[in-house]
Amino acid sequence: MKILFLAPRLPLPADTGAKIRTFNLLRHIAAVNQVTFLSFWFGEDKKIIQKLEAMGVEVHLVKARDRYNFTSLFNRNPLSIVKYSSKEMENTLHELLVNKKFDLVYFDHLHMGQYRLFVNGVPCMLDEHNVESVILNRCAEIEKSLAKRLIFKSQAKKMKRFEARLVGKFSRCLTVSENDKQKLLELSHNTAKVEVIPNGVDTEYFSFRDSPLRGQSLEDALVFTGSMDWLPNSDAVIYFCKEILPEIWLRNSNVKFYIVGRNPPENILNLSKVDKRIIITGLVNDVRPFIARSKIFVVPLRIGGGTRLKILEAMAMGKAVIATGLGAEGINCTHNENILIEDEALKFAKATLELLENETKRGALGASARDLVCKNYDWKMISRKLLSICKELQIEK
Repeated sequence: MKILFLAPRLPLPADTGAKIRTFNLLRHIAAVNQVTFLSFWFGEDKKIIQKLEAMGVEVHLVKARDRYNFTSLFNRNPLSIVKYSSKEMENTLHELLVNKKFDLVYFDHLHMGQYRLFVNGVPCMLDEHNVESVILNRCAEIEKSLAKRLIFKSQAKKMKRFEARLVGKFSRCLTVSENDKQKLLELSHNTAKVEVIPNGVDTEYFSFRDSPLRGQSLEDALVFTGSMDWLPNSDAVIYFCKEILPEIWLRNSNVKFYIVGRNPPENILNLSKVDKRIIITGLVNDVRPFIARSKIFVVPLRIGGGTRLKILEAMAMGKAVIATGLGAEGINCTHNENILIEDEALKFAKATLELLENETKRGALGASARDLVCKNYDWKMISRKLLSICKELQIEK
């Protein structure tokens, strides 16, 4: 098949959950199809283009520009859609559609889904990494500033209207979980055709078997990974350090907390200045050593949508995971079998302390978690389902 793949940005370096999903699905699609990739360029190293071309992908880029300011708050569309609205992108898309005969157009993220209106006569697929209006509503629910809360509520309403209008126009919409599928069907009044393509993990790369990481010494440490410039992650870290970690330290003052991820804001950087037991790494080339050396992987999220690739990565490494219900949302895991789920700060702290002291239970949780992801969340398996959907659309055409 000849597939046009539209994404908001280059998927490398794969240093966010969204880019990890985009890159892994793109590489498996490109392995058996002729793919043209179109995205915005934000000044990334152009060696990335060479890596994509080495995968057999033809790359076209449109330079990103600052699309919004204060007045954008009054646009009928939400800010994240305004940000990716571009006449240059429309023109480049039009040229590609005229000059090449595509069998399928794949829109990665709702931000790029707005360009569906410029495609005619070709099956179109939308990959909804998250149901965006849900995330904005959750941001509003926990925001303490009245002004910011009002902005989040306004943006959530705009996003809900935008999503509801758009998703029914695609031949297929992809979600990462059954939860998101149901939300999208409700939004579209059951007009959307929705398939679940879950987030996945490279179970060979994130593995403790035959790896130098296997012999790494365990520390009395907890770890959280994720882009720190993403509000759900930064909120989770601040919440954990203020509400949960002090309770843990009351019983075990030696516990360290690794915060691993790019672009930590000032309020997170300040945490390590106050207490040296909090270690902030910033961007790292490889998160595996930090996961391997820590006894427990914590996911105290209070905001978010979709599913957390960070959990799948930790599980693939056989690591015991404690998460909030929202943190574990969308993953087919079971409390006390392959994960621990606690929503209250004190219960989260208590479960963490008990697990720190119980090596046998940590090992059992980790082994069961590894088994879960190998059976259900390996990218190779997930991509096979996606490719079958692509073939269905070609036949339907």
